Amino acid sequence: MDTRRAGLLLLILFGIAGLAWNSRVSSIVEVVPATIPQSAAAELQEAKQDPARLRQGQSVGYTALNDEMKRIVDELTDVVVLRTWATPSWLHAVSATAKDDASKELRTQKLRECPLTLLAQWVFDEGCVGDFTFAIDIGMNLGWFSALAAASGLHVLAVEPRQAPLRYMEKTIALNGWQGRIDLLHGGLAEASGQLYVDESRWWERRSASREAGDGRSATKALRLDDAVPPDSKVCLLKADCRGCEAEAFRSGKELLAAGSIQVVQMEYDHSPAAQSALETLQQLSPRPWQCILLPAGLRCAGADLLDAEAEALREIWDFIVAGVHIDCRAAKLVETAPEQVMRGYHTDLWLVHDDTMDRLRAEPRFVAASQRAAEAANQQCLLAADLINP
Repeated sequence: MDTRRAGLLLLILFGIAGLAWNSRVSSIVEVVPATIPQSAAAELQEAKQDPARLRQGQSVGYTALNDEMKRIVDELTDVVVLRTWATPSWLHAVSATAKDDASKELRTQKLRECPLTLLAQWVFDEGCVGDFTFAIDIGMNLGWFSALAAASGLHVLAVEPRQAPLRYMEKTIALNGWQGRIDLLHGGLAEASGQLYVDESRWWERRSASREAGDGRSATKALRLDDAVPPDSKVCLLKADCRGCEAEAFRSGKELLAAGSIQVVQMEYDHSPAAQSALETLQQLSPRPWQCILLPAGLRCAGADLLDAEAEALREIWDFIVAGVHIDCRAAKLVETAPEQVMRGYHTDLWLVHDDTMDRLRAEPRFVAASQRAAEAANQQCLLAADLINP
């Protein structure tokens, strides 16, 4: 093949690959509210008298709770108790009126961030082996990932600077009998101890906590991760989502990171200077290199999909997991994946894993199947490109 024809072939291949990626992103499965079969109506009525009998995807409000459950939720009359779609499932307490997207998603879908839940379930079930039985949730928020880890049998340290989520999480812990399994810390992580201030309203638009006081900001403690985590802990998953405090949170756990005691890290990543600084800080403090997986924002699946291993939405997510693997996880390299114009609110979900965990992921049957689909699609694109050049 001459040089001009080879160059044309490459251009066609890149064009087809780009169109395929954009098409797949634009056609991602949307969230579909869970529906309750008519045959389950009687069971739901019984569950209203005993929420412990709620089926996955069902929920009841405060007025429908029995006396025992009302004693557990106590003063929180603005509450919905739901049974999650995630497996193992659990009872979760959430505000009945909160208007933030996270609360609305959990109330209506009985699920939070389905793609992240799918990958977290794999991490807890298969990704961590041996004595890696501890999880850290920095920026707990509604407590979804803390609860998922606890339901999977891990011991959890959950850090949250705002009071309201902690009150609801206390009820979730009591509803499931998880006392002693989840430790709640009211505060924010910082390199130096002291005082922090947090805005309890519209918290999702800004950094969770900072050193700056002001109107509408309540005081909380600045905590160090190295002081909060028990010595010799083996951490299966560290989730860091604190709206820009991630780099400082990592620096507060220098000893933990230097010991190589963390198997998997998950964080939002938007290619901003703050995100790049957090990634570089994590890598500088870690004795072993990280590989990573970038999942694009906007991936969706419904709760019932988690119960169906053959669900199309789950296959779609595994396709993106395979496509998102990066051996070179430096910020300077990942910036190549950013859109030309990063819009406000854009982020990807970044998972960092060590080589042994990545090896286990590559052996996962769903990963293997997705890899085969990717290879077949690439082969079809090559054949199509060849047909265009040699009609």
